[in-house]
Amino acid sequence: MNFHPLQRGDLIRLVAPSSPFDVKKLERAVQILEDSGYRVTFARHVFDRNGYLAGTDHDRARDLVDALSDPDNAAVLCIRGGYGSGRLLPHLPFSSLRRNRPIFIGHSDITFLHLAFHCHMEWVTFHGPNLTGLGDFPHNAIHLLDTLSGTNPFSWELDERQILRHGISSGKVLGGNLTCMMHLLGTPFFPDLDGALLLVEDRGEALYRLDRLFMQLRLSGILYRLGGLILGSFQDCAEFNRICDMVMEHAAPLDFPVVAGLPFGHGIENHVIPLGTPFLLNTYEHILRPFQHPFAAHA
Repeated sequence: MNFHPLQRGDLIRLVAPSSPFDVKKLERAVQILEDSGYRVTFARHVFDRNGYLAGTDHDRARDLVDALSDPDNAAVLCIRGGYGSGRLLPHLPFSSLRRNRPIFIGHSDITFLHLAFHCHMEWVTFHGPNLTGLGDFPHNAIHLLDTLSGTNPFSWELDERQILRHGISSGKVLGGNLTCMMHLLGTPFFPDLDGALLLVEDRGEALYRLDRLFMQLRLSGILYRLGGLILGSFQDCAEFNRICDMVMEHAAPLDFPVVAGLPFGHGIENHVIPLGTPFLLNTYEHILRPFQHPFAAHA
């Protein structure tokens, strides 16, 4: 699946499938998008509040379906993560959503949607900043807009210190927030990870809880079927070296490459990476890159 790069004047629809958000952060981020030449519209219920959710499940699902189904929307950008997108999965008509494929971007709780879209429709979606994060970290806005315009090569050079185990592997990059992903295990929305380069990140989790999540990956057999592991940021978690040691303890019987500290997740750096796209991970050449650029102009 190749996307057309966004151009000035294209329409970006904002949706709120999870938690309520800070309106001031929203306004700052919208200003960045509009100053860059994009038109921005809001889904109907984004400013609703229903306790810890940004509206009722029905309304948030309807907003998401409308945004993804409208051919005028070149991109659909999630305003915030938090909690709630997993509640929408039983309400989504996956068969009818196949007709249109806008660029879909988000991270954190949006992992539920990334995984379900790939599982049921094999969509390529983009793991990257939510809208409110753009106001906090303007450099992520620049990276996002470069991505939308098709100038991002989606290629990362690895520092030797980022390589926990050498190897060469290829497969689809899939994953996202580790906690959210493991909450989908055993449901009809969990994708096939055989041979995948699994990208995981998290925030605010103690070392023993991360250990428990990796143990679940291991006991379920998923860890043994992976093609490689990509560790993003683990913001406000344990010391990163201890996290890496724990991960390598679980991965010790296996031989796939493992890399760590890549700029994906809740950290200051949150780069955009296409999920569901085949990548090459070659630690000997210190490279992570796609076999084919997801934008048509570079295909």
